Formats: sequence, C-alpha cells, structure tokens
Amino acid sequence: MMGWRGIRFGIVGAPLVTATVALAATDNIRLANNVVPAPFGYEAVTTQYVVAEPTPLYISPYVYPGTVTKEQLKPGQAVDILAKAKTYDWVLVGKDGIGIGYIPISRLTAAKR
Repeated sequence: MMGWRGIRFGIVGAPLVTATVALAATDNIRLANNVVPAPFGYEAVTTQYVVAEPTPLYISPYVYPGTVTKEQLKPGQAVDILAKAKTYDWVLVGKDGIGIGYIPISRLTAAKR
C-alpha cells in the first residue's frame, strides 16, 4: 500500500513541475504589480490596434475582472500591445515594455496605416 501511494505521487506530481518550468521559460513578459499573468501564457501580436470604444484596463484576461484604475481609454487612442493571452481574446497592454493591463480584443480595431 505504501509503495502505491509513492508511485502515484511521483507520476501525478512530475508533470505539474514540468508545466510550471515550461511556462516560465517561454514567457519573458514583465507585468506591473497589480496585473495577473495569463494562465496559459502569451502569443505574439503583429497587428497594431487603437481603442474602438471606451474601455478600462483590466487586471487579468478573464471575463471582465477588476480594473487597474477607474480611468477609461478613449476611442481612437493608440495602445502598445505586448502580447495576446493564449486561449483568451484579450491582449496585454504595455507601457515602457511592462504589462499594465488587459483589454478584450472586441474593444479594439486595427490601426490604419
């Protein structure tokens, strides 16, 4: 009985450690203290966006979580997109290379060149 528990713990515990290390190694994005990391990491974004409708910056890429501040971004305002949250339609907005909050992609539009 003792041997079975040890084997079961070893098999279940190992992938969790491996997954955590893999996420840390592939995502080198710095975040402000009040911003939550995306749970599955980030993807590169090549499109430049502007704000399409008034929106706040959110603390995480979940369904309308808390906001970073009470300020709203205004339509037409350019935003510096650092990355897209994997498996979510949210992007991480940055300032000076640091993630300062998230915006749903639905509240943005591609910038005209």
